[in-house]
Amino acid sequence: MKKAILKLCLIAPLSLLANAKTIEVYESPTCGCCDLWVFYMQKKGYKVNIHKTNDFLNIKEKYKINPYYQSCHTGIIDGYAIEGHVPEDAISWLLSHKPKDVIGISAPGMPQGSPGMEQGYEEEYPVILMLKDGSYKIYAYYKGDKIVRKVK
Repeated sequence: MKKAILKLCLIAPLSLLANAKTIEVYESPTCGCCDLWVFYMQKKGYKVNIHKTNDFLNIKEKYKINPYYQSCHTGIIDGYAIEGHVPEDAISWLLSHKPKDVIGISAPGMPQGSPGMEQGYEEEYPVILMLKDGSYKIYAYYKGDKIVRKVK
């Protein structure tokens, strides 16, 4: 019985790691808030590979992220772009629904109080679905990493 419990204790954490979603994050070498967002995502169970580069704007061009929707870092997961300080539950929704007309999800700019931008003040901000045609739809409004009102 003890051997079975020990085996379960050793295998369970490994299976959780195997199921962890991996996100590739492209950011400036000097951006501290990007690192805070990465830490937030790691706490939410994601494996994050960080690419610190002065050419981080290239990934935005590659994924056709409209300049109006851009932020300080871009994540790529399952073929979708995650632009800026997007809360994890919005990313989880995107990955579970996999909308075909969407290139990714964004918290445009650097909203105060969004994950990685916690500085004592939280503003309400939109999280948007970036569409393949260059337009967008508002997914929800957030304050911090909590939905204030859902639109989509």
